[in-house]
Amino acid sequence: MNKKEFRGIYPALVTPFDANGEIAVKPLQKLIETNIKKGVSGFYVAGSTGESYMLTMAERKYLLEAVMDAVDGRADVIVHAGMFAEKQTIELAQHAEKCGAAAVSSVPPFYFPFTMEEYEVYYKEIAENTGIPVIVYNIPDMSSVHFSESDMSELLAIDGIGGMKHTSYDLFQLERLIRLWPEKNFFCGHDEIFLSALSAGADAGIGTSFNFMAEKFIELRRLYRSNRIREAQVLQAEANDIISVLCKVSVFKGTKEILKLQGIDCGECRKPFLPLDEAARQLVKETAEKYHLI
Repeated sequence: MNKKEFRGIYPALVTPFDANGEIAVKPLQKLIETNIKKGVSGFYVAGSTGESYMLTMAERKYLLEAVMDAVDGRADVIVHAGMFAEKQTIELAQHAEKCGAAAVSSVPPFYFPFTMEEYEVYYKEIAENTGIPVIVYNIPDMSSVHFSESDMSELLAIDGIGGMKHTSYDLFQLERLIRLWPEKNFFCGHDEIFLSALSAGADAGIGTSFNFMAEKFIELRRLYRSNRIREAQVLQAEANDIISVLCKVSVFKGTKEILKLQGIDCGECRKPFLPLDEAARQLVKETAEKYHLI
């Protein structure tokens, strides 16, 4: 496996659906093109934002193929291949490699009370069956899998593990891991603490709000790297005002609503998600207008 460095901003792509609930390629192409023009470093496909566990195996493969066609080698593509069954995860990871993805990623298996040894075997076998880096997706609030610092180090020590998507508010843990594993890639997975994660040593982010305001985070990172911290703080605070509204109405549904207002209609989130009510839509619109997103 070749060592790969990931730096910069990676939108965690939403998955667009048409009126019949099928994957819609045209808005996906428009979303990708818009963000490439903004200067993103790459895309994260079929993660939480992409409603991965709402998609069939066939849909996840089709989605990735559509993304790869739209990106056309102009940016890195990282694919979340995580499934409940390891065999299916490996199948998706191998498909991602065949399609030309830069890396694969996976949430740890959840629901059942797996042991740490079982998590290690899971990631080791993904890495052994693919020739591209594997990114551990640490998202304890949603997976209910809570890795300690030593647990994470055991995973990062596996040959073929290229880093971690740290979707956790534990910045102390993040700083410790970055110091212990400077050769690995660490992605901040919470947009609202991106500046704090940069100060902890991360240099890349994978985020939901990057779908519609990647330019703010590209500039925030540039300001931080230029030691213009106060200006970066102002941008983070502005982004957080927007994100706080998304948290009130539902982050994924609110993101799709803003994209629709921007002229990229990605449809609704799949059931059992329900559409936003009119009050929520109005709040999102007012927020988008206030912060010049539309």
